[in-house]
Amino acid sequence: MQKIKWLDDCIQVEPPKKPKKITGTHLPEVLNIHPYSTAFEAWCRCTRTYEKPFEGNKYTNAGEIIEPKVFEFLRKAYGFGNRLVTPTDMFGENHFQYTYGDFFKNNPIFGGSWDALVVDENGKPEYVVEVKTVKVDGRSGGLEERWKNGEAPHYQAIQASLYAYLLGVDNVVMVASFLEDKDYANPSQFVPSVKNTITKEFKVSERYPDFAEKVAQVEQWWSDYVDTGLSPVYDEKKDAEILKA
Repeated sequence: MQKIKWLDDCIQVEPPKKPKKITGTHLPEVLNIHPYSTAFEAWCRCTRTYEKPFEGNKYTNAGEIIEPKVFEFLRKAYGFGNRLVTPTDMFGENHFQYTYGDFFKNNPIFGGSWDALVVDENGKPEYVVEVKTVKVDGRSGGLEERWKNGEAPHYQAIQASLYAYLLGVDNVVMVASFLEDKDYANPSQFVPSVKNTITKEFKVSERYPDFAEKVAQVEQWWSDYVDTGLSPVYDEKKDAEILKA
């Protein structure tokens, strides 16, 4: 952990020589549209000041097991066939040891990894595919209802939009598989179908016509906070766990 200088409502650290880049997962935090995380948390990660330890659970485990099943379902049910390309297809079985989860090595600020691509006959990306697993809970206004009755939730759609933008692609396919308790208990038994898996397509240029401005906003945020080591203002309640650590 870095040596920290405490100020009134922010902190100061020595700017890191090699910051962690902003991925699609962390973009909503920087833009202050993530329902559970903050820009201060993203800054802590980027500056290597503090990062919450990853703790696998039944949700992450189910996602890892079910995602390849969803890809096969998309290949057949939506006719993507071999045009749907996964990181394993593109980089090989041990792709993480070569990419370290960053498919955008030449970008100094933005990084991360897409779930899959749909490519044309020449192998050029046409669509970015983002897969999510959603717990079936029946709550009014909950994540399940938002997926089924509207667009993919904003903070999730913008993750895939970043990868599309970096690839120069305008089309995104958001995929949601709806899981019940039994599916989390035995994810290997889950079989994707039109009854439990849906897609939501959109064009980045239509859903986020100002996306280039969002990118510029994040680049300015990087310059203001990551390059200087001066954090954005923290929230004593939302960031309580990090501040305590």
